[in-house]
Amino acid sequence: MHSVGGWVALAAVLCIGPRTGRFTHGKPPTAFPSGNLPLAMLGALFMILGWFGFNGGSTLAVTEQIPGIIANTVLGAVGGILSGMLMGLRTRRYADVMYAINGAIAGLVAVTASAHVISLSAAFGLGAVGGVLMVLTSEWLLSKHIDDAVSAIPSHLVAGIWGTLALPWVADLSLLESGLSRSAQFGVQLIGVVVCGIWSFGSAWLLFRVTRRFLPIRVSPEAEKMGLNLAEHGANNELNQLLEHMRQHERQGDMRQRIEADPFTEVGEIAASYNRVTAALERAVGHTRVMLRNLRDGVITWQADGTLTSLNPGAEQLFEVNAAQLIGQPVSTLLPARSLTPGARHEIKRRNADMQVRYLEIQVSEGASGSVSERSGMVRDITERKQLQEQLNRERDLARTTLASIGDGVITCDASGNVTFINAEAKRLTGWTLEEALDKPISLVYQLLEEASKEPMSNPARQVLTQLTPVHSTEHCLLVNRDHTHTPIQHSASPIRSRSGITLGAVVVFQDVSLTRQLTEQLSYQVSHDNLTDLLNRRAFESALTALLNRDEGYHVLCYLDLDQFKIVNDTCGHLAGDELLRQVALKLKDHVRSSDIAARLGGDEFALLLPDCGIERALSIAEALRCDIEQFRFAWQGHTFGIGVSIGLVELNTAQPMQLSQALHASDAACYAAKEAGRNRIHCYQPDDHSLLEKHGELQWVQRLQNGLDNDTFRLYAQPIVAVCAAGPGYREILLRLEERAEIIAPGSFLPAAERYHFMVRIDRWVIRNTLAWLGDQNRHATLPPHSLWGINLSGESLSDADFCQDLIAQVAMAGLPHGTLCFEITESTAIAQLSRVGELIVTLKEYGCRFALDDFGTGLSSFSYLKQLPVDYLKIDGHFIRNVDQDPIDRAMVEAIHAVGKALGIATIAEFVEHQTTLDTLRHMGIDYAQGYLLGRPEPLTHMPGHRIKVMPR
Repeated sequence: MHSVGGWVALAAVLCIGPRTGRFTHGKPPTAFPSGNLPLAMLGALFMILGWFGFNGGSTLAVTEQIPGIIANTVLGAVGGILSGMLMGLRTRRYADVMYAINGAIAGLVAVTASAHVISLSAAFGLGAVGGVLMVLTSEWLLSKHIDDAVSAIPSHLVAGIWGTLALPWVADLSLLESGLSRSAQFGVQLIGVVVCGIWSFGSAWLLFRVTRRFLPIRVSPEAEKMGLNLAEHGANNELNQLLEHMRQHERQGDMRQRIEADPFTEVGEIAASYNRVTAALERAVGHTRVMLRNLRDGVITWQADGTLTSLNPGAEQLFEVNAAQLIGQPVSTLLPARSLTPGARHEIKRRNADMQVRYLEIQVSEGASGSVSERSGMVRDITERKQLQEQLNRERDLARTTLASIGDGVITCDASGNVTFINAEAKRLTGWTLEEALDKPISLVYQLLEEASKEPMSNPARQVLTQLTPVHSTEHCLLVNRDHTHTPIQHSASPIRSRSGITLGAVVVFQDVSLTRQLTEQLSYQVSHDNLTDLLNRRAFESALTALLNRDEGYHVLCYLDLDQFKIVNDTCGHLAGDELLRQVALKLKDHVRSSDIAARLGGDEFALLLPDCGIERALSIAEALRCDIEQFRFAWQGHTFGIGVSIGLVELNTAQPMQLSQALHASDAACYAAKEAGRNRIHCYQPDDHSLLEKHGELQWVQRLQNGLDNDTFRLYAQPIVAVCAAGPGYREILLRLEERAEIIAPGSFLPAAERYHFMVRIDRWVIRNTLAWLGDQNRHATLPPHSLWGINLSGESLSDADFCQDLIAQVAMAGLPHGTLCFEITESTAIAQLSRVGELIVTLKEYGCRFALDDFGTGLSSFSYLKQLPVDYLKIDGHFIRNVDQDPIDRAMVEAIHAVGKALGIATIAEFVEHQTTLDTLRHMGIDYAQGYLLGRPEPLTHMPGHRIKVMPR
């Protein structure tokens, strides 16, 4: 009987499906509480008592078996209760009372089939196993999302099958009176279970499937949500009435209504409490409405879909609108193009009716979900605060930008000596960031040591705060970095005073002089040494010679050397070969002198030796060994081999015949001249005078000026037009460089030679590339760059020799993303020929990004014609020396025509430089030159002054 009910229940559960909300993906099953737990327990007790009659009455007679049957029934229920409770505690970690109730049912069902033929212990065991199977089956059903609301399947079906199949193994066969063995009896029981399951489940399944096609076997979702007692049986109670009143209040939104409350019931107490809450809420809402009406700030509310629901008078005044006209409109009507998500804060700039600018701030908050004010915004007038803030920001930014942009380190502290500001240079020198140094004692951040003794020095800021007078240091000291390194600096400190003269703190300004020292040492070495041979130069040699001439004793010798046949090497193979020859001669010179001797290169192919404390005989021996070594030396260069000689003049220096510096040099030069006149490659002591030129030192002053120009961004970009003469396409503009110092613009001819000599060209080219691309990118983004606009940028030979520069150039051009045909890089002819393969690779790579190339100063070496086939350039810029007199000099005209003819044959456009007269331009037009550049056609002008371009400040 129980199995039949269980099979039918299983078919019904599978056809009807789980209750709404019972199973949610990713979450444990939802537990629906019982209607009334005490009544459920009482029902379980009555069920056990009723089971006495069910099992006891199965004998259909009052016999001696009835007490045993009742006892077995009780023990089966007890075993099911205990095992269900314990098993539920194990699986769910808490004691589930419903498992106890269902365990009692499972135990009763399990023992029913055999209550009259088993012992008391067997009855308890059957019930206990039935309770365990009930729990396991319940959990398995939940895992498979099978919703058995009354646990009929685990309590009746599974427990019934268990009791049926267990009977042959626990029953007293003599009492069973079937005449079968236990295994035979088990077979009979098993057949009964299978037949019953197939018949019961199958017929019920078909019945439910057919029935639901014509009649609904599941209630509607509304009825399911309400509950069957209310939906189908019409049951009602005070709680339902209370809930219905609350729903009416929710729909009407009228908090003035009250609910009748019976003070003698629990529901009545709840209703009374609800009335008190609504009364308090009504008072709070009224108070809030008064506040909102009188609030100067604006408050607006809207629904989640953006529909405006309310504006207080403050909002009407701030936005100058009428609330009645806006309510029901989208909130974007009032606040266009704003992301009004909860927590967002926006500043709104508006003009009122008087055209005055007002600033409003709105803070968006999230209200009650589903209410008329799901979103709210608090609006404030922040005009005065904004104006004050902008003024303070301007003053602060001006001060900070000034302090951050200067090359000196700056640290400020308050009157207590605690740090309040530290700029970028001070951060670099001290190792302290502003966040780390803030409110720290300045003596901890700014520590000084004496340079000589390494002893700690008093802090200048502390001195200022104590003495209230500025401190200026004229000597260098060492600044201790946070990583314990030392940096030589110069520093000064001054008090910071208020308008009334009160000392508010101190400021320390210091400069890193390590680079200056390094440059000084480098310049000192360069001033005293020859860059090519690493020997002393003429000035240093003269200083050493003067010191030797001022000595009161000893015999010394001055040797003057001049290479023979050097000009042949220089003219045949070029200056590179000549420079290499001079270096090798200098090495031989060092090999033949003593450690106390002084060797120098006086200029060109002229050298000198100073042999202190050396007699003339010993000097002659040294000079002869050196002459023989140079005579036997063979210089090889690119398949050519040269032999050279050296003419040496000797002058003996002693106190018996004192000489001045000029006299000694005159004598040594005259001796060398005599050696040359005598047939070269000789040694002589007497020669006529010849003056050598001192090396130019004017370029040295440019080192610091160029460094300052790069550090302080004082270079400026100019542009000069290149105009089409006979070409069909438009010309382009060449980017030129200038240096601004003290409002004076300095031409590149003044500083580029020094930049090339002291290796500043790579850094200068990087500056030009970075700023030009930034300017062009800005013009392109704002659509102020004319279409088909081409801009030329010069690249130096030193930069093209730097592999890192070439890689950075390619990366910056790719990152700029300018339209193809925007950039044209100009390379000098000598640089292109000297680095043919590297330049060729760079041209090919940059042409993939739409760049063009021009060969500058073309024609200075006609041997370059043979290289044009290997360089895919777009323009040839003819050197200006051929252009200046092209209308007068037939040779210059022939050279220009030859270059133009070669360019036309290779498909390369020609550009004439230095076009300054109309006659020159007419001649070039007659010759068919494609483009021209010069003062006649346009002078260089700053990029910031160019018409039609938006930028007013040089890009940094």
